Amino acid sequence: DTAVLWGPQGRHDLAIMKAIGANTVRLYGDDPSLDHRGFLDEAMNQGLDVIAGISDYPYTQMTGSCKSTGFDCYSQIREAYMMNLKRGFMTIGNVYSPALRTLILMNEPDLKVTGGPKAFCRALVSALDGLLDAEKEAGIRGPLVNLSATFSFGVCPQCE
Repeated sequence: DTAVLWGPQGRHDLAIMKAIGANTVRLYGDDPSLDHRGFLDEAMNQGLDVIAGISDYPYTQMTGSCKSTGFDCYSQIREAYMMNLKRGFMTIGNVYSPALRTLILMNEPDLKVTGGPKAFCRALVSALDGLLDAEKEAGIRGPLVNLSATFSFGVCPQCE
């Protein structure tokens, strides 16, 4: 339970971040099997926006990952994102948690996806399709989260 790090019963990391001037916390990835309500609620209570990233797990690590489907990531991300929606990203009334400002669809696709720009664009577009269908299936209403993909600052030799 990581609440002992960020929560009021623990170290108060989110409160400390707010006290030193932060307005946003960026998370690299998440485990969609865990409930995120407590973290998102505490971030909201502290006045912090959250930028959450989808875990690398469905992209490159799990059995049946995007790697094994030619980087067609639709089903892997639809399933993972549906779990995220059910475990805190979506609140009562089928609206997004007010703390969740932006979702990073994939971290550093230029470093993780082999096969160059064609392959990482395929991964991103198919992941986006899966995410949008998960939102539709869940019945999301109201303002949607911003979407992003973070690329590395490294040179992409495959991109030349």
